[in-house]
Amino acid sequence: MEGRFSKLSSILTVAFLAVIFGGFFLLKLVTAAPDIIRSERRIPAALPELSVKNVFSAEFMRRFDSYATDNFPMRENLRTLHAACVFGLFFQSDKDGLYTDAYGAGAFTQVDVGAVEQTANMINTVVNRLDGAGMNVYYSIIPEKSFYSDRYLPGYDHRLAECHLKDFSGFEGYTYIDITGALNAESFYRTDFHWDQARIGAVVDTLCEAMGFDMSAGTLLEQPDYAGEFSGVYAGQTALPIGTDSIMYFPCPSVNVMYLNAQTMEFEPGQVYKADAFSGLDAYDFFLSGIQSLVVLENQDADTDRELYIFRDSFSSSLAPLLAGAYSKVVLVDLRYLSMSSLKRLIGIKPGSDVLFLYSTRILNDPTELIGAFR
Repeated sequence: MEGRFSKLSSILTVAFLAVIFGGFFLLKLVTAAPDIIRSERRIPAALPELSVKNVFSAEFMRRFDSYATDNFPMRENLRTLHAACVFGLFFQSDKDGLYTDAYGAGAFTQVDVGAVEQTANMINTVVNRLDGAGMNVYYSIIPEKSFYSDRYLPGYDHRLAECHLKDFSGFEGYTYIDITGALNAESFYRTDFHWDQARIGAVVDTLCEAMGFDMSAGTLLEQPDYAGEFSGVYAGQTALPIGTDSIMYFPCPSVNVMYLNAQTMEFEPGQVYKADAFSGLDAYDFFLSGIQSLVVLENQDADTDRELYIFRDSFSSSLAPLLAGAYSKVVLVDLRYLSMSSLKRLIGIKPGSDVLFLYSTRILNDPTELIGAFR
């Protein structure tokens, strides 16, 4: 009797698994493969070529595994179920370095002290290569969102990174600007790691005080306009229904923008705010058209000839329009996509200009991206 029950149990188990896998197989046959995985902002893996070489090298199975994972039926639903179990059932504090709290979702990493020191060396190298007469050099760190979490997180130690930058021996004469007090948890989008332009007025004030520029000469930060809704990178990475964010912005009617065309190496006119960014993968590209190697903002109504050069990452795309009103020219340089030799051919820094190095912790932990500093 016991043997019969065991045999019946085995048959039922096999039948159950066959129904499950068979059902997913049939569902896959009638479900179109996604052209793009919007939650992760990437193209799904393609079905690998079946060849003798690929089979014997194990390349076929390695790539097929990625293909099957990306094209699995109900993939996003299963990712959400998994995330819900991680946080709600097993009460884990994070999922692959991602956390959620009252202010949305975020990520945390540890400080790479060696990387911070490499970044400091890079900044010093850039300043030396600029050869600008009487430049006013400033630098600052954009804190990680987790720095302001409502609970303790063993994340990025902002003060440790700050200390290593400030103690760098090559920084004599450079002015450090601490902007941590000008931000809080609500300064950042709930679903993304970027800050919200409508909530960084205090950052502008802090920079204004430290760098001595006059915001009364330009556009004052009043009521922002609404651009649209978006789901940031953390919404896709956590796979949880954490809502959306509103992109609010301050119009800059007196500012003209020129973008460097990477193919022709010529400047082309553009818009401060890119309205069609919401149809793309990253709505944050709304600010200064996203990834750009070199951007020049010129203020037609400036009553000063002062110029500002910002060596930056993506955060400055939303900050720069707020500073443009106080300068005759604001130049954004992204050394991830532009070499210093190209910059010096394209732009001549005016004597007495302000130079600001403003990087987030993501760059501080991976300065190898800033290869343009040494080319």
